[in-house]
Order: sequence, then C-alpha cells, then structure tokens
Amino acid sequence: MFAFLIAPLTLLAIFTYYPIFRGVFLSFTEYNMLLQTGKWVGLKNYISLFQDRYFYMALGNIFKYLLVVPFIQFFSILLAVAVNQRIPGIKIFRTLFYVPVITGAVIVSMAWKWIFNVDGILNNFLMNAGLIKEPILWLTDARFAIYSAMFVTFWRGLGYYMVIYLAGLQNIPSEIYEAARIDGANRRQIFFRITIPLLRPTMLFCFIISSLAALKVFEEIYLLTQGGSETTTMMYLIYDYAFNRYRFGISAAASVVFSLILLVFTVINFKFFGIGGEKG
Repeated sequence: MFAFLIAPLTLLAIFTYYPIFRGVFLSFTEYNMLLQTGKWVGLKNYISLFQDRYFYMALGNIFKYLLVVPFIQFFSILLAVAVNQRIPGIKIFRTLFYVPVITGAVIVSMAWKWIFNVDGILNNFLMNAGLIKEPILWLTDARFAIYSAMFVTFWRGLGYYMVIYLAGLQNIPSEIYEAARIDGANRRQIFFRITIPLLRPTMLFCFIISSLAALKVFEEIYLLTQGGSETTTMMYLIYDYAFNRYRFGISAAASVVFSLILLVFTVINFKFFGIGGEKG
C-alpha cells in the first residue's frame, strides 16, 4: 500500500517541500543568481526588510485590499440569489456576469486602464455630468490608485464567486424552503435563517480564497500601476526585490513573512466561520 504513496510524496517533496525549505534558507543568505551561490548573512535580510518603508506601505495596501472581501462576498451572494430564479433568459444573465472571470487579466487591465485614463470614458462621463471640474488621475494619484485597482479586482471576481454561491444554493433542498413558507416565514427570514446558515461551508471556502487572493494581488497592480502611486503590495514587493533590484535574499525574507501572514488570515477565517459545526 505504501508503494502507491511513493510517486505523490516524491512530487510533493520536489515541487512543494524543497522550494519551501530552499526559500527559507535563501532568506538568510545574500544570494547571487549568476554564480548560483549564497553568502550566509543571518537575520540581515529580515532587518533590512523591516527597515524598508516600502515594506510597511505594502503591508498597509494588502490590508486595504482586504476591504474588497466582504463587499465581493455580499454582492456575490445577492447576485447568486438573483440568478437562481427560474425566469426566461437567466442563463444569458449568468453568462454575462461570468465573462470577466474567463477574460485574460491583460485584456481586462488594458480595458480598465483605458477607462481610467485621463481622457478616458470615466472622466468624460463625470465631467459631462457636472460631478467633477477637471480629470481625475485614477491610476497615478496616490489618493485613488489603490482603490481603482481594488474596483477592478471586485469587478473581475464578482462572477467567479457568484457561480460558487449559486452551486451552494442549488444544493439546498427545496423542501426546506417550502416548509418555511408553510410556517409563515417571509423572504427576509428565509434568507437570514435558512439560506445564510446553510451556505456557511460555501462562505468559509469563498472567504478564505477571497482573502488569500486579496492579500496576494499582483496582476492588477503590475498591469495598472506597476507598483507606482503608492500601490505596492507584498507580491509586487517580492517581485520588485528579486527581478528589479536583484536582492534575492530580501525577496525570500519577504516571502517568508508574507507566508506567515497568509497562514494567520487562514486561521482567522476558520475561527470566524467555525469548522465541524462549531460556532465561530
């Protein structure tokens, strides 16, 4: 029986465990990619990381990005409830909301970059409506850039989580809803006392992957702002250290710190929603 475990364990060791231990080791070295050698420097990389103001900027930005999570989950649930109705044309409606999910990140970012441009559709609309007097620098002004990227993330993810919640809704037996209506429950009571509690496992899954996705955001930042206008996130900082500054040791140290942050937030999600029927 143990012979069947050799192949998967070998793959795990090569592609999961070795990279983890190698990354932790590199975080204590001053690594030279060209020479493929590393000089042991102890905690120097971590000290340099915690003295870098961009590290704290990146931390602040990923915590800001977490604001996307409750909004995207709330609207995804409402949207899933709406598209779960049996009305003509509902499949087309579902498809339209899912299109951004299957559209490439580059195409989506280019489209929104055009919309957010100084002379783009959004500024023209707001100026014609008399809401602003001069164009807003959505992607280059530090006051708006991070929130513009957050909106693109929200827009892209809405259809993805809608489909997951829709699957969760369709797994709830219709007899439960019929019994509740017979007992005189209204739509609000059915939603909060039946739908939401029975969606709890789905919500746990969605909140975990949504939180991790928000913390690990990279594509939107790289394609929309290139980390400028104080939109640096942890993933972009790790990339910047390694491939722009060629400081692979600090990049590895940032990766280790970031992995611990992801672990903490995963545990928080489990504690908040509860597992195995326990209360959060």
